Amino acid sequence: MILLLVLNGFLLTKINNYSKAINDINILSKDIKKELLTLEQNIIDENLNENLKLREDIKFINIHGNVVLAQDIFKKHALVLRYSESNCSDCIKAELNAVLKNKELFVNDIYIIAHYRNKRDLYVFYRDIQNKGLKNIKMYLLPDKDLNIPADKLNMPYYFCIDSTLLITNFFIPQKDKPKLSENYLLNTSKNFLGNNATQ
Repeated sequence: MILLLVLNGFLLTKINNYSKAINDINILSKDIKKELLTLEQNIIDENLNENLKLREDIKFINIHGNVVLAQDIFKKHALVLRYSESNCSDCIKAELNAVLKNKELFVNDIYIIAHYRNKRDLYVFYRDIQNKGLKNIKMYLLPDKDLNIPADKLNMPYYFCIDSTLLITNFFIPQKDKPKLSENYLLNTSKNFLGNNATQ
């Protein structure tokens, strides 16, 4: 009888441990499915924005308060980080950290296009990022809030490459909890699109 009780207790413990393991697997499986769905959606969104051409007459405001057109800004190969103050602040911060960490890769080739309701916020941010080491950064305010591409609806920061043809290529949607993806994107873009051979 005692032996049966011991075996029964042992069996119940095993069943309980097995149930916990199954539950952990189910939770992990849900997390993996969620990540795969996010990745899949990002790929779809990236493809929707790839090889689109920016309108030449899109207006920007430079750091001195002057209105400039897209065709006057992008005269060479450039990497653009685009965000709006309405995007999640952690997402913006994560990408700015990635850019700052890899600043030696870009020298004069990175542009930030941002939307702020108050123009002064652009200037304050510009000074702040210069103080952090991005001395030659080019920054522009997008007064109309949109670039007239599908990515306008994403409500998150994103990157793309552009040149004098105003063709958008190498479109990339970062994930704030995966900084290595952004760092790899920045490294590969620097080498393959901008032609920079700087190493970290």
